[in-house]
Amino acid sequence: MIAFLYAQGHLRDEPIPATLPLEFENEVEPGSQVIFTPEGRHRKSVIAYIADLAQDNESTQPEGSITDILNNGTPVITRPNFRLALWMARYYLVHPVEAIGALLPAPLKTTMQDMVEPEGFRLQVQGSKVVATSLRKAILGILAREQRLTVRQLERRLGKKNLYRTLGAMQAGGLVRLGKSFQTTKAKTRTAYRLCQHLDEENASSLLATAPKQLEAVMLLLKGSGVLFPDEQGIRRSTLEELRKKGITEKFAVEITTAFSNQFSEPHISIRQLTVEQQAVLEEMKKAAAAQTFAPFLLHGVTGSGKTIVYIELLKTVLAAGRTAIVLVPEISLTPQTASRFSQHFGDRIQILHSAMSSQEKYQAWQKLRTGKASIALGARSTIFAPLENIGAIIVDEEHDTAYKQDRTPRYHGRDTAVMRAKLEGAVCVLGSATPSFESYTNALGGKYRLLQLPNRVDHAAMPALKLVPMLENRRITPSLSETLYLQIKARLEKKEQVILLQNRRGYAGSILCQECGHIPTCPHCGIPMVYHAAGALLRCHYCGYALSYTNSCPKCHSENIFYRQSGTQRIASELATLFPGEKILRMDVDTTGTKGAHAMLLKEFRDRNASILLGTQMVAKGLDFPDVTLVGVLMADIGLSMPDFRASERLFSLMMQVAGRAGRASKPGEVYLQAYDIESPVYRFLLNGSYEEFYHSEAAIRKELGYPPFARLISIECSSPDEDAAATAAHELGKLLNEALSCDSCTILGPAPAALACINGRYRHQVVLKLRDRLAATTYLKKVQYYLAGRYAQNDLRVIIDVDPQNMM
Repeated sequence: MIAFLYAQGHLRDEPIPATLPLEFENEVEPGSQVIFTPEGRHRKSVIAYIADLAQDNESTQPEGSITDILNNGTPVITRPNFRLALWMARYYLVHPVEAIGALLPAPLKTTMQDMVEPEGFRLQVQGSKVVATSLRKAILGILAREQRLTVRQLERRLGKKNLYRTLGAMQAGGLVRLGKSFQTTKAKTRTAYRLCQHLDEENASSLLATAPKQLEAVMLLLKGSGVLFPDEQGIRRSTLEELRKKGITEKFAVEITTAFSNQFSEPHISIRQLTVEQQAVLEEMKKAAAAQTFAPFLLHGVTGSGKTIVYIELLKTVLAAGRTAIVLVPEISLTPQTASRFSQHFGDRIQILHSAMSSQEKYQAWQKLRTGKASIALGARSTIFAPLENIGAIIVDEEHDTAYKQDRTPRYHGRDTAVMRAKLEGAVCVLGSATPSFESYTNALGGKYRLLQLPNRVDHAAMPALKLVPMLENRRITPSLSETLYLQIKARLEKKEQVILLQNRRGYAGSILCQECGHIPTCPHCGIPMVYHAAGALLRCHYCGYALSYTNSCPKCHSENIFYRQSGTQRIASELATLFPGEKILRMDVDTTGTKGAHAMLLKEFRDRNASILLGTQMVAKGLDFPDVTLVGVLMADIGLSMPDFRASERLFSLMMQVAGRAGRASKPGEVYLQAYDIESPVYRFLLNGSYEEFYHSEAAIRKELGYPPFARLISIECSSPDEDAAATAAHELGKLLNEALSCDSCTILGPAPAALACINGRYRHQVVLKLRDRLAATTYLKKVQYYLAGRYAQNDLRVIIDVDPQNMM
């Protein structure tokens, strides 16, 4: 028998024919993971995935053989998921094995971590088949002496043939235990301080009457989470050390992670009767789910309209029918608050996935979903590949978010991949947003998706009033804050209400400028101005991560006459602390949510009213629901509007509407103030009117005239190299080849030209962009050109990256 498979390291579009030994024929099927050994002495055995099986025939010449079976032959890829991977390979112009790699957690794509050890008892399962008795005896003999080995160590002693198959049978027979070994490294930690003796506010005030900064630190510890980090919230390390010497505080190490902790929980809120609008929308979805056929919906609901409750009720229906579901949210919206709401209703039946999980946690979560111990997968982009079977619904919340686009190979879009998986599974697909992407809204208007709408907030809550604050016409209280917004914040604090402030830039300042010599420190690898971070006194590149220490003087002429251009969250937090000295300022950005549980801790403090001001980057714009928030302020509403990207207005509109939706979500009315310098843009008129439809029709008319999505398809081709001349030469050759081969009737070729960010991480970037009316006319040829150029300029380390439906034109 012949197996057709895709093997790791074999970058080809067609499956590899391989001999399937007779004894393996009844143990594998499409989706099984095997060991493939190519013909030839010097070819290494690799992991491969069976795509299809066929009888031997003279026209097919095997290129190697299957020498072992992993996971007892149980498929690691479901049939719909395998078809999904092949669709991704065709659509996003990648090799099938690259698309398959996106489906699986890292530990499954290697045997390096495989361990074997003897079971504590031996129970032979009746009917189990243990192959190669002599090999079995040899394995047991080695394990009796050494107890625990890697499979690689066994291979070196006993050979590779049939080893995994034999171990799998022995595990089924209760003789050995197979598992993964995960490397445990010492966790990264950060020094923090906490109180080590019991103090109340009165005792602290008396004890530290002559040390106001130390008293301030103790008060923060008493009123806040009980933990302080040096150089945050205006408290220096020296102050905390003085308290430690007095025996008031102690320091300890806190483990650092990169995302939220799921320790946040909300009081359980039972679902009251749905509104008439919610019920009508839900009935449409339930009717489609009952039919068990593919049905795509676009749910256009304003912020606060109760989309999440509709999702939950739909999932209850799907689970009751014995089916499973996937819920996608952008990583930035995957807050502890979001996770808590779904967990309240589905408990252990839901598996939450996020980027901060370790390899071991991701592997265990994958196994839990694969074995049916969880029926709902909730997480960011890659959750769409969850190994669930019999899927009844796929929900994509905030479907407009650009975070759904993968920025490395395969460069798939999570939303579009979700629609395709739902089609392959025969499932309902719900795309939800208050500001749908132009692509999805156009599909809905054209009848490709069914449009459902929730135009009103629940509980008769009013939409917040949006007001524009022209910064050039308003007096400024600080470099970042107008008098108008300052007075509004002050008024809310006096009424014991809460405020959310958005500044879409972390760090202390956007960049620094020496006013003596004009020097602006730039990244040596990217040529981009570096961002100043006061905590740690660092200049940091937000593209490649390069950092260097900063001593408050010009690195070039050593002058201390420094101008801090623009304001980041650190600087604004400092300004707010000066303006409102009695208020605790919570800052939420990548820098403050880097410690384990920090995200949950900040949200809990805000929910418990330990602070009235929450300042942050895009993290505060989505997924948050606090009833006492009546004011939202956007400190620089025109950030990004001047970007050389045709989607700049759409992104600004979406972000502003999303953050505006945090205000007035309960009985108290909300207001939103947008500070801006460039107030002439038409986007503000649509924002103040709050009309997505008017904005869409105005912007869509411009895009249609210029031939941009959703009225054409884009493919971006980037040539990058450490050698600037090689990148430019390859891009010009690419442009010439495309102009010769492609019809001007089917596409428009833009470029070649340097990318807007011409150098990142030491690689120079040149681009060619195709605007396609007939996408299929170009795709086959593009892959040939990609391979040709990569080979021709291999000595220059040229990379040719094809990005289908790019979301970032920089």
